[in-house]
Formats: sequence, structure tokens, C-alpha cells
Amino acid sequence: RVSCPRAGRTAPPEALREAAVDRRVMPASRGAAAVLVLLAGLGLPALALAVDPGDLLGRKSYITRPMLLVVGFALLAPVLVRPVGRLLTWLPARLPGATGVLVRENTAAGVRRTAAVAAPVLITVALAATLTGTVATLEEARAAESRTATTADFVVTSGQEGRPMAPAFVERARAVEGAVVSASRSTAVTVLEEDTALVTSEARAVDPARLAAVSELPVTAGRLSDLDDGAIVVNEEWLTTRVGDRVTVWLGDGRKASLRIAAVLATGTGDNGVYVTRRNAGGAGVDRIDVKVAEGADRRAVAAALQSAGAATGTRVTTRAEWLAATGPGTNDQTRTGLRMILGIALLCTATALANTLVMATSDRVRDLAVLRLAGATAPQVLRLVAAEAVVAVGVGAVLGGVVAAVNLLVVWGALVLLGVMSAVVVPWGTLGLVVAAAALLAAVSAVLPASLALRTRPVELAGARE
Repeated sequence: RVSCPRAGRTAPPEALREAAVDRRVMPASRGAAAVLVLLAGLGLPALALAVDPGDLLGRKSYITRPMLLVVGFALLAPVLVRPVGRLLTWLPARLPGATGVLVRENTAAGVRRTAAVAAPVLITVALAATLTGTVATLEEARAAESRTATTADFVVTSGQEGRPMAPAFVERARAVEGAVVSASRSTAVTVLEEDTALVTSEARAVDPARLAAVSELPVTAGRLSDLDDGAIVVNEEWLTTRVGDRVTVWLGDGRKASLRIAAVLATGTGDNGVYVTRRNAGGAGVDRIDVKVAEGADRRAVAAALQSAGAATGTRVTTRAEWLAATGPGTNDQTRTGLRMILGIALLCTATALANTLVMATSDRVRDLAVLRLAGATAPQVLRLVAAEAVVAVGVGAVLGGVVAAVNLLVVWGALVLLGVMSAVVVPWGTLGLVVAAAALLAAVSAVLPASLALRTRPVELAGARE
């Protein structure tokens, strides 16, 4: 026991050491930095939601934006460890036996050790959930847009981009009794924005009356039926989006035209393009036909007639479900490879940090382990306690990482809602489970191995060793 002059009484060295550790757990400078980083991590997405929600859906944005929240939570980890650890160990501490209580108290007492283990897990879980979840959510949003926009019963395409469909099939399809046929052409429209940049948008040339029968486009202003040879349908990404205003554009064949805005579509995930009439298609041929069975018509007869026309002209006719499955959005190879590289690096860094931290921390606790042995605990019980503490520390990091990922996925969902896309958030439970399980296994092994080696020495000798 050592003297405490101010208090006029003695205090055990452990209490003095714990008080000193508490003062060093969260220095004021670290707390201020954490608050500033968190404010930036929350404020920038909020500003983007208010000004330009579409910017949040870009690849560069959803890869780099989560970093601020990850850093902020990692800086606050020493403060968050105790409440989260108490939450995770609440039930085990009430089970029979002393293991749950010891895990709870050791987690709370060893804040810096627990925070050091939780931080790399936090980073990996947050990145894995945010990146894979965002990509999956955007894919689901695009698929939902396709399902909503296309109401046709059959969709026929040329099969090759830029190649028109056989004219014979187009004529035979239009002649099918009971079929509402909407033939469209792929073209492009270029506009000069702010007198500095030429921006080209993909466009489709359609018959407005037929288009309304086979689709439900997300119109936010105007009417699709007002589309004519002197008009254009744009989306909210265009600088000029007021119905009735005129825009100067260059059509697919290079002609310059001044067209009236007839309707405006929601931006969505970026696939809602521009619509013009056949006259403004620049001579493009029909490359897609949407067919809807008229009310009261025989669906089987329409399908048989279309299949017959397709067989005669070498054109493949697909149902709406088949077309959605074949053309549904998916992650391209470049994005998939990039995500794998990012997650692979994160997992490697996490594995290294966990192993180093737990090996050193367990080696420094040989006196604590010896005291447990002298108190009557068996070697297997001590090893189970060490493994449980390591797993709880991983759990703390997983919870904090899950909070970061939840905030980021909610930002993506909010951006989609503001862009007019109603889609569910996709949580990559499988990926998260694998990441957390791998981290927990590695942490348990890294903590148990040095502990088992230390327990080979007699507890009396370990208890007398210097820390």
C-alpha cells in the first residue's frame, strides 16, 4: 500500500494505476478530433442529401465517404467500449458461474486493451458492410426501377447493341391481333451546358401513345402524352427542367434543334434517360419492341403469334420476367475486383493488428492469470476466460462497425428516396457473419496460445514476477 497525502489515507497500487489509466484513456485533444471528424462525417452527407442526392450514389462517394465515420468512431472507441461491453456481457454475467462476471469486469477495466482489439474489427466490419451493402442496395434499386418502368408482357430486342431489328418481324408483330406494340429506337441527344461542356445523353425515340401503354415512367412534371416532334422528355439531371421551356440540342444525326420540354422524369439511379419522337431519332432503326396483351385478348394466342414471327425472322421473343432476369443490373467485374482488393487489405490489416495486440496484451497479464490459478481456477477455465474476453472485444468492434455501416446505408437509402426510387436496403449478412466469425476465431487463438504457454509455469512463480 502507498500513501495518498491529499486524502490522508492509503490506497492500493491497483486503484492508483486504474485511475491513471482512466485519465489517459481519452485525452481532450483526441476527443475534440473525434467530434470534429464525426461532425464532418455526418454533415457532408446531410449537405449532399439537401443539394445533390445523386452524388452520394457514385462509386467514388460511397467508397471514400464512410472513412470519416470510421475514423471518428475509432477515435471514440475508448469511450464507447465500456457501455457496449456492458451490453454484450449483460446476459453472460447473469448466468451461473464466475466466467461471465469476470469477462464483464475485465472488459470494463481493460478499456485500452479492449479498444485496441475493437478498433481494427470496427474498421473491417464498417467497410465490409458499407461497401457490399451499398452495391447490393443500388443493384436492387435499379432492378426495382426496371420492374416498375416496364409493364409490357413481352420484350423483344435485337440482341446486339446498335443493330436494328429485322423489319419483317416489326411488321408481323404490329399485325398480331390483341397486341399493343410499342417500337422504339436507340439514339442520343447532346446539349451544351453553361456554354462550356457538351453532354451527351442516351435517348429513345418512341410513339408517346404506345409508350404509355407499356410503361410507367417516373414522371415528376408534365405529361408523356405531350411529347411530339417539337418536344423532348428529360430527367431532373438536366440544367433546364421546367416544363414548357425550350432547350437547344444536337440530335443523333448531328442536326441542331430547339425542343420544348414536355415532361420531366425523376433522376432515379441514373438509368432514366431522354425520350424523343421517331422524327428526331436521326434515322435509327427499331431495336426494341415492348408488347402488351390488350384487355380481353388471348395471351396464349398473342404469345404464339409472336413466337411464330420470331422463328421466321430469327428473332428471340422473351417474356417480361425473362427479359428482366437477362438484363437486370449486376456488379461489373471491375467494381467486384476493386471491392475484393479493399476488403482483402482491410482483413489483412485486421488480422495483423488483432494477433499483435492480443499476443502482447495476454503476455502482459501473466500475473492476473496466476492469481486466478491460485484462487482455484483450473487451466482450462482460465483459457476459456481469456478466449471469451477476446471474443467480447471483437463483438464490441463489430457492434460499433455495424453502427457506422447502418448510418452509411441509411444515407444511401435516403438519397434513393429523394431521387424517387423506393427500394429496400440490402444488408450483407453473409459477408458480415464471415468477417466477424473470422475475427473472433483469430482473436481467440491469438489470446489463448500465449496464455497456455504462460500457464506452463507454476502460478506461484508467475504471481511473483514483475509486470
